[in-house]
Amino acid sequence: MFLDGIALTFILLVVAGLVAAGVCGWTLNQRMFLALVLGVILGCLFKWWQPYAIDNLRISQSVLLFLGQAYFSLLKMLVVPLILTSIIHAVLQLGGHQKGILTRIAWKTVALLLIMTAIASAIGMVVAMELGVGQGMSLPTMTLAPEHQYTGLADALLGMLPSNPVATMVDNNAIGMVIFAVLVGAAGLMLGKDNPEKLAPFQNWLQSMFLVMKKLASLVIRLTPYGVFGLMADVMIEQGAQSLQGLLMFALAMYLAMILVLVMHSIILWFLGRQKPWQYYRVAYVPLLVAFSTRSSFGTLPVTEETLAKSLHLRQVTATFVPSVGATMGMNACAGIFPAVLVVMAMNITGQPITVGMIALVMLVNTMASLGISGVPGTAFVAATVTLTTLGLPYSVVGLVQGIDPIIDMGRTAVNVNGTMTAAVVADRTTRNLVTHL
Repeated sequence: MFLDGIALTFILLVVAGLVAAGVCGWTLNQRMFLALVLGVILGCLFKWWQPYAIDNLRISQSVLLFLGQAYFSLLKMLVVPLILTSIIHAVLQLGGHQKGILTRIAWKTVALLLIMTAIASAIGMVVAMELGVGQGMSLPTMTLAPEHQYTGLADALLGMLPSNPVATMVDNNAIGMVIFAVLVGAAGLMLGKDNPEKLAPFQNWLQSMFLVMKKLASLVIRLTPYGVFGLMADVMIEQGAQSLQGLLMFALAMYLAMILVLVMHSIILWFLGRQKPWQYYRVAYVPLLVAFSTRSSFGTLPVTEETLAKSLHLRQVTATFVPSVGATMGMNACAGIFPAVLVVMAMNITGQPITVGMIALVMLVNTMASLGISGVPGTAFVAATVTLTTLGLPYSVVGLVQGIDPIIDMGRTAVNVNGTMTAAVVADRTTRNLVTHL
C-alpha cells in the first residue's frame, strides 16, 4: 500500500500540474507533450516496481486506466454525431452546380490513399530487406490461424453499405455512415430544390446540431493531456521497453519504414498540396499524438477533423469526409508497411529469394487488400492474412511479432492518420477552384 500511495500522490500531482499549467497559459500542445513524457516515466517506474509490489499498485493502475479509457470513450462518443451532422450539413451547403465537388473529393481521396499504400508497401519491403528482418529466426512450432477472416472484395464492399443505419452506427462502420449521410444530404438538396420551405426547418435544426457537436468536440479535446497521460502510462506498464528486445530488428524496420513514409507524405504535401511540411506538422502533430496514444484511427476522428478544419483551414466537407473514409481504407502502415515487412520476414525464414517482381506483387496485393478490408476489426492482421495467404507464405510468422504489436501499433496508427490528413489536404487544395464557400 505504501508504493500505491506514492503512485497515487504522483498521479494527483501530475493532474493538478496539468490543470495549473492550463491556468498559467500553457497551450494545449505544450500540456500534451508534458503529459506524454510524464506518462512514459510513470509507466516505466510501475514496470520496474511490479516484480516487487505486484499486488500493491492496483488502485493507482485503476486510476490510470480510468483516465485513459474515459478520454478514449469520450472521443468515440463524438464520432457518430460528428460524421452525420458535419457531412449532411456540408452536402446541403453544396447545392446546385457545386455538388460535383464531393464526387471529385471522394475519387481523389481513394486514389491518393491507395497510391500511398502501394508506395508504403515498397518502402516497407526495401527497409526490411536491407535490415535482414527474419534472418536467423525460425517459425513458431504452434499452428496459428487468422483471428479475422477475409471473405473477398465483394463481401467487404457490400458490408460498407448502410442496410441498417442504426446497426451501422453501433458497429462504428464509418464508410456506411458516410454513405448514409451523403444520401440524406442529397435527398435534402432534392427536396430544397422543389420545396425550399419544407427543407428549412430540417436545415435550421441540423445547423444547430452541427454547432453543438463542434462545441462538444472542443470540450472533449481540452481533456487530451489527461487522456494522453493515462494512456501512455498504461501502455508502458503493459509492455515496457524490454518487450522490444526479442524482436528489435522487426521493430526497427517498422519504425524506420514509417519514418520514410512520413517523408513521402511530406513530399506529396509540398508538391501536390502546396503545403509546407514544417507548417503542416506544427499543427498536425496534435492528432498524430492522440493517434499514437489511443492506437485508434476511428477514435482519433474528432481531433483529426478539428485540426483539418480549424488549424489547416480545410473546408468542412473535406475535413469530415476524408478522415471518415481514411479510418477504414488505404491505411498506409496497417495495410502497407506491416504486411510487407512480414512478407520479407517470412521469406527470409523460409529461405526464398525476394525479387523485384515479388515487391511489385506485394504492392498490388496490399493495395487491393487495403480497399477490401475496410471496416473489419484488426485491420493490420487482416491485411497480413490476405497478403501472406495470397503469396503462399506461413501465417504463423505473425505469432513472432504479436508480443510487441501494441508498441508497433502506436506508430502504425499515427502513420495511418497522417496519410489520411495528407490525402485531405491534397484533395481540398486541388479542388479549391470548384467552390467559392464552405
